[in-house]
Order: sequence, then C-alpha cells, then structure tokens
Amino acid sequence: MPTISKVLYIKVGGVTVTKLENQKREQLVSGIKKYPVTQAYLSKTGFVNDAQADLLHHGGENKALFLFSKLTYEKINAHYNDSFDMTDVSYFGENIILDNVCEKDICVGDVLKIGETTVQITQPRQPCWKLSANTHQKDMTKFIFESGLTGFYAKVLKEGQIFQNDSVILEHRIHPNLTIEKLNELILNPLKDQKVMQEALHCEELGYQFKNSLQKRDQFKNDDTQFLTYHT
Repeated sequence: MPTISKVLYIKVGGVTVTKLENQKREQLVSGIKKYPVTQAYLSKTGFVNDAQADLLHHGGENKALFLFSKLTYEKINAHYNDSFDMTDVSYFGENIILDNVCEKDICVGDVLKIGETTVQITQPRQPCWKLSANTHQKDMTKFIFESGLTGFYAKVLKEGQIFQNDSVILEHRIHPNLTIEKLNELILNPLKDQKVMQEALHCEELGYQFKNSLQKRDQFKNDDTQFLTYHT
C-alpha cells in the first residue's frame, strides 16, 4: 500500500460572524475560518472542536473532513499574486493540507489511512459565495469553479487521532476514472465525457450532494441555473 502524501497542516475552528462591506450580504456567518493545530481527533462527523454554520451544505458524515493540497494553494496563489498563506488561518475552509497530491491524483471512493484514522473520499467541494467573501476576492468562487481547484471531502470509516506530518496511505482505489479533477470538469461542462458522466451518476460512493448537481447538469446542460444563487 503506497504512501502518497503527508499531512502538512491540520486546521479546526468554530463558527464566526464577519461583517461584510459593499457586498450583496451584510455578514458572513461561517465555520470557514479554521486555525492550525498540531493534532486533532477525527470523529464520524469531523474533527473535535471544529464546526460548520450551514449544516445543509456543509459538514455531516458525508463531508466530515475537507482536504486541500499544497499544490492547489500554489496554483491559486499563482493567479492571485501570492495572497494566501496556507500556514495560517484557512482561506478555503480546509481541515487538512496535503503535499504532493491534488485533484488529479485523488478519486472518489479512495480509501486513505491517515494517522490512526481511515477515511473514504466522497466528492469535490462545491464552491459557493463564501469563498469570495472570506478571501476578499469577488471572483474567487467563479475562479475555483472554473479551474477545478476545489479540494475534496471524505467520510470517516475509522475514528482516531491525526497528527501533523502523519503519512497518508492509499489503501484501496475503486474508481480510477473518477478523479476529483474529472468530476470538476464534468460539473463545469457536462458534455465533456459521457462515459465518465454515466459512471459518476451510477457511482454509489459519490456524495449525494454532488451527484444531485451532476444529474441536473446532465439533464439540463447549459439551461441549468442551479449555481446562480450559491455563486453570487
């Protein structure tokens, strides 16, 4: 079983309220701001002492852990003049930052051993307006959606402690065609690959939130308006 990465940073945080200036909404109520810790206990619903405000769209067993990549941070920073320091507060709501692997390397259904825990990848992150609000970049949500630099969620198969610098071991891969990168390409352009689209729509391990969005994209194509509310 190959070691594919290691845990660079672990981040947890509670729900905060931030006043917004010159924006569509008056305030940002969110658990997106998370702070580095050296270790944390991962339960079925996420890290102890971590929280989400919008439980309809965030958190829960299917989205217990949100993983991001050093490589993804670097690509975002290349576009935004190195504005975001991944060693500090989370700009994108990430719980864990990995090295050496990103959206093209991780597949839905992948079973990963991280420290004492075992997790299974469920879906890409679906960007919403809070990314723009938290980063103070009005086009951030659009950029993340179009670039596919989303990060990815996991559910917890085995609870336990995770420490900074723990190894990440790929124990099992079920769907080698369903990389996070390919799924992000499909949600952006549902006509890109019908074979992969059908595999995704029939994938039991794919999170129902993303699958529902993908079904609408497959059905309505360019007439689909589901993202208008969440992206602006």
